[in-house]
Amino acid sequence: MRIIHIADPHLGYRAYNRITSQGLNRREADVFQAFRQALAKAAEVKADLILIAGDLFHVVRPSNLTIQQTFRELANLRTKTSAPVVILGGNHDSPRSSDTGCILDLFANLPNIYVAHSEYVQVKLDNLDTSVFCLCHRALPQISSLKLEPDPASKRNILMVHGTLEGVIRHAYDIHEISRAQVISDAWDYIAFGHYHVFEELAPNAYYSGSLEYTSSNIWSETKQPKGIVEYDVDEHKLVAFHKIPTRDVIDLRPIDAGGIVAPDLNLKIKNRIESVSGGHENKIVRLVVENLHRSVQADLDFSLVRQIRSEALHFELQLRPPSRDGKSGVAPSESGMAKPLEQEWDEFARAYDAPPGINRDQFVDLGREYLAKAGQAE
Repeated sequence: MRIIHIADPHLGYRAYNRITSQGLNRREADVFQAFRQALAKAAEVKADLILIAGDLFHVVRPSNLTIQQTFRELANLRTKTSAPVVILGGNHDSPRSSDTGCILDLFANLPNIYVAHSEYVQVKLDNLDTSVFCLCHRALPQISSLKLEPDPASKRNILMVHGTLEGVIRHAYDIHEISRAQVISDAWDYIAFGHYHVFEELAPNAYYSGSLEYTSSNIWSETKQPKGIVEYDVDEHKLVAFHKIPTRDVIDLRPIDAGGIVAPDLNLKIKNRIESVSGGHENKIVRLVVENLHRSVQADLDFSLVRQIRSEALHFELQLRPPSRDGKSGVAPSESGMAKPLEQEWDEFARAYDAPPGINRDQFVDLGREYLAKAGQAE
């Protein structure tokens, strides 16, 4: 029996305030396209079971259009395959209150689609002689009191989890971090994880499939990793394939060290870095970090060039990092334990901050930088 393991579609995700000719946010359209291709691949390989391991939606209350499109995609999947689909609730799409309705329940009205989002439950699939045990994100606080073990009455037993497994995510501050001893066991035929956005093998029978698109708060840490879905043979207990899903290009350029460089030379270096992007930077998501940049040089940067690049790329993030107070490079302070420059601290906070809908993230970041610059000048 073969399964397809999908996780973290984050449907309804929006970024960068660029729209398609149909009026959709471009990143929202990208995310839907990735989900569409994942379902198409599941049907193409004739999977016997399809698992969606959490965060189907990016927010608890997705827009009507997002709900409608998702329903249409899942209904279309039913015309291509009758394989059961089990959808797990993640931290993004499950309401915090138990008495609040969850939009995921809507999809249980489609044939052979099962949903679990509020507690640890067993989904019995009698036609496959298989049980899927669903450990949703909301059930994690009770994990120590749960009996996580296979059903001996089922030929195949699968555990599906949405959460952070200890040792996987560096500097993870998750109060519900899961220990390996609680969930990793040869007793399970397969363990499907969601929440971590990078494909990773945890054990021969356990995987994070990763997200379908770049939707995390720090997409730059994922640029070396492909996006896709897992195909696993439960009876043979082996990975069949990691099927890559095409995404929009996300490019993290090699940083520039601005120490001792005058503005004209730095402008040329920025221009050359951008021109080094294979196939051009147009309609791509690009970041360039400039380190050790003194404010006197920053004032003479060619911001008209920056504006031009931003108008051509889907998103261009130019991070300007000043020298640290001890005069050393601002590179990777988190690795050495050294305090980060305040501007970098702000950038990371502002990009991860759960801002209200309608906030332009780039303008939010730039405004904070402007305030920091003014404070520095006053100092």
